[in-house]
Amino acid sequence: MMRHSIWHALIYLGDGAVLMPCAALLFVWLIATPATRRTGGWWLVAVLLVGGGVTLSRVLYMVSGWHPAGWNFIGLSGHAALSFLIWPSAGALVTAPNRPGLRAAAVGLGVGVALAISVSSWVLGDHSLSEVVVGAAWGALVATVFLVLAWRQVAEAPFARKGLIAGMLLLVLFAFGHELPSKRVLSWIALQVGGRTGLHTRANLVPQAELPKKEVDGQPTGSPATSARPPVQEIP
Repeated sequence: MMRHSIWHALIYLGDGAVLMPCAALLFVWLIATPATRRTGGWWLVAVLLVGGGVTLSRVLYMVSGWHPAGWNFIGLSGHAALSFLIWPSAGALVTAPNRPGLRAAAVGLGVGVALAISVSSWVLGDHSLSEVVVGAAWGALVATVFLVLAWRQVAEAPFARKGLIAGMLLLVLFAFGHELPSKRVLSWIALQVGGRTGLHTRANLVPQAELPKKEVDGQPTGSPATSARPPVQEIP
């Protein structure tokens, strides 16, 4: 049960209910200082690119059923993509100025957290391995470009970093355990785009592509005894 609780704790850290408020706080914090206002614009573009990529890939499958041949893939994993963008970037932004070694370590810690979140989404059966890997790669790519553009500017700018850290911790504590209804939102978007009542789901893939019920502490993760996260119902 302890391992099961750890996996769920990790996946909640990668939920949009936690990550999107943190991303918004980072944006407000960056644009509040003239020296980093441009970096704030880059950050907004980065979040829109990652979120837009996840949304586009999921809606594309729901509407058309398209997916790479032979892949168990219905769209990028939002947990993996957003985690690989936000946690490493946050590590760089909250680090004290003129401490490149500490900043690199903080980015590495953020990558480790993002990797653990991505693994948890696969272990718990929320996403297939291909969805996690491609989502993580997309988030990491955008994060790398953002950090390359912002590294020097952020390092040299004066910041109230302690306030930012406190604010992010409060957001995580407040939002932890909540889930963003992303599946419902994406289903609604797909219905508007496709103009049809039926949407493609994972069940439309070949039977071999169904997500396996992995076991945590000897019990299937999908069983009532181990699953604390209620399933999201598809919009009819």
